[in-house]
Amino acid sequence: MIPYSGHIEEKTSLRWRQQFRYTSNPYAASRSDISPNNTDAAMSDQPFPTAAFKQQYHGIEISFPAGQGDFRSVRNSCAAACRAFNSTPEDADVKVRGEKWLDIVKPNRPKKADGTSAEEGTMVTHDQAITNPTLKATIPFVKPPLWVDYGTRLKVASTTFINRNCVILDTPVADLIIGERCNIGTNCTIVCVGHPVSLEGRRTTKLSTGAPVTIGNDVWIGANVTILPGVSIGNGAVIGAGTVVNCNIPPMTLAVGSPVRLVKALALNEDKPAVLIKTLDESKELTNSLPMEHWDGTDAAFRAAQAAQLAQKSNRRGGSEHQRVEEQQRERLRKSEIVVIAAVTTVVLALLMLFSLFFFAGLYLGESRGCLRSSDL
Repeated sequence: MIPYSGHIEEKTSLRWRQQFRYTSNPYAASRSDISPNNTDAAMSDQPFPTAAFKQQYHGIEISFPAGQGDFRSVRNSCAAACRAFNSTPEDADVKVRGEKWLDIVKPNRPKKADGTSAEEGTMVTHDQAITNPTLKATIPFVKPPLWVDYGTRLKVASTTFINRNCVILDTPVADLIIGERCNIGTNCTIVCVGHPVSLEGRRTTKLSTGAPVTIGNDVWIGANVTILPGVSIGNGAVIGAGTVVNCNIPPMTLAVGSPVRLVKALALNEDKPAVLIKTLDESKELTNSLPMEHWDGTDAAFRAAQAAQLAQKSNRRGGSEHQRVEEQQRERLRKSEIVVIAAVTTVVLALLMLFSLFFFAGLYLGESRGCLRSSDL
């Protein structure tokens, strides 16, 4: 396993809770009047944190009143921007799609009278840059529908691809960063927001919590993946479909499962050679399909299908049937050798015991005869 390294913060919300477990307001965590018996002080109003505070507590979970008017207003504006983006056809002009995307992540940018960005320059999406390598992507390639809560601290690299039905529950108190050349599959959910675990906390404070999420460069996230708050995914990692990521993922690792588990370290180039189809006409001449499963409803057919399925799973895990048979034969041979060695050892020990018995018996008999002769004299 490759050890974790990189610039991503190791601080997690769990460590933060262990350090400040007596307060539900992180802005009040540095006050001297906070104690186990004085939790009311933690709930008092505090000014916006200073730059030193923000630097000291970078990468932790922050509470904020999501129901207040200013937070709600930003969410409503972002929701309207998402609706406008989702209603734009995928084959619409890149300029139009780009402006709709910027309305989500940069709503307060300088604009012209017609509502477009004041900054001059040609908008190029990631898919266009792939088609034409001379172009440089300026905005990511995002397929609608997409749903974002705030967008104010959402940072997506221009060379990243996000597939359909991506849900991003970001917050205004923590960054959500997606690095360069990432591929995010369909129906993925990235969560930065949370709520108090205790029932009393949810009833009384009515605060939301926000924790940062960082996805490094060259990360591939499969379909239906859920990424939870306070998580960082290292450069070059691969997250399998359906995974629930609830902890940091080291760079260049394959992670799958719910909850996530690390499977193996990844090499820079370990893909098997594949057939390359360069044109659509070539693809039309390609035969590439799996056989149709036949089912006649009989028990014999069911057993045959079950055996074929088990054999297929076994082949995926450890090679072909021939290899498994050879391995079983080698195992039986090893067991036979152990039995033979044990039998030979037992026979040798038995012979030694018999030899020792006869030897000591002869000595005893010889001494007995000597004693009898001396008594006759």
